[in-house]
Amino acid sequence: MATQTGTVAPKATSLQMLRLQHVWRRKGERLLIYVLLLLVALMALLPLMWAFAASLTPNAKVFEYAFPFSLRALFPVEFTLEAYEALFARGFGDALKNSFWLAGVTVVLGGTINALAGFAFARFEFRGKRILFLTVILLPFLVPVDLTAIPRFILVNTLDWRNTWQALIVPGLGNSLAIFLFRQFFEEIPQDLIDAARVDGASWMRLFYNVVLPLSRPVLITAALFLFLQQWDAYFWPLLVAPRPELRLVQVAISSAVEEHRTRWNEQLAGSMLAAIVPILLLLPFQRYYIQAVTSSGLKD
Repeated sequence: MATQTGTVAPKATSLQMLRLQHVWRRKGERLLIYVLLLLVALMALLPLMWAFAASLTPNAKVFEYAFPFSLRALFPVEFTLEAYEALFARGFGDALKNSFWLAGVTVVLGGTINALAGFAFARFEFRGKRILFLTVILLPFLVPVDLTAIPRFILVNTLDWRNTWQALIVPGLGNSLAIFLFRQFFEEIPQDLIDAARVDGASWMRLFYNVVLPLSRPVLITAALFLFLQQWDAYFWPLLVAPRPELRLVQVAISSAVEEHRTRWNEQLAGSMLAAIVPILLLLPFQRYYIQAVTSSGLKD
């Protein structure tokens, strides 16, 4: 009996040791992950911190502590708001209003158009549907947007839309990524729900607005974010088709700080900070919807 007890005790001790080793190993792995995440966060935040500090610094001293880099560069050398004052004195406020207007109109009109297109691809059967989806929706993923700038510019010029809101709004309404997300999300809605609504006499438009859309909040918010950010970050196309000062957008207004013989770095960084606030404020509260929509829209073809 004593022999059995003596045998069991070392086994229990060894099991406890293994458990402790496993616990400490997991804690070590978790600590390593946290350290790596902290390093990545610092790599992302340090440039933003420097840019913010530089925007509050006189232009002549923006790079005083940047080369070689010193922690002093993360704080304004001589605190001043001259960059922000000069930025708004040259019409940056109007550029903000124009960008908000353009992005808002694109979200409403483009979101409606892309949702209807995604619903058609998800629920209707018609000749050439698969080929049309591959060529019109998926193929543009492989083509850089700037590659189509010349034919689009020729079309806009032919329609006499240069320096008009139509030239800024219409080309941004159709978004192949938004249509793809809508189509994939709508295919996940049970067919029985669609059939029940049709049996009750609902038209396709009523079914779409009263049944499908209320179930599609994640993809609606995700598509709205895509469309908003697409117009908010637009630079080359607005510069090409709408150079008139009254139609100037945020990114174009920021670039005006670069002149032929000098660059007003503090004003450029101040404009970049203001332009970055809006996407951050949008993405932080809605990121869970974004992740939900993207993860639930897998390739099934």
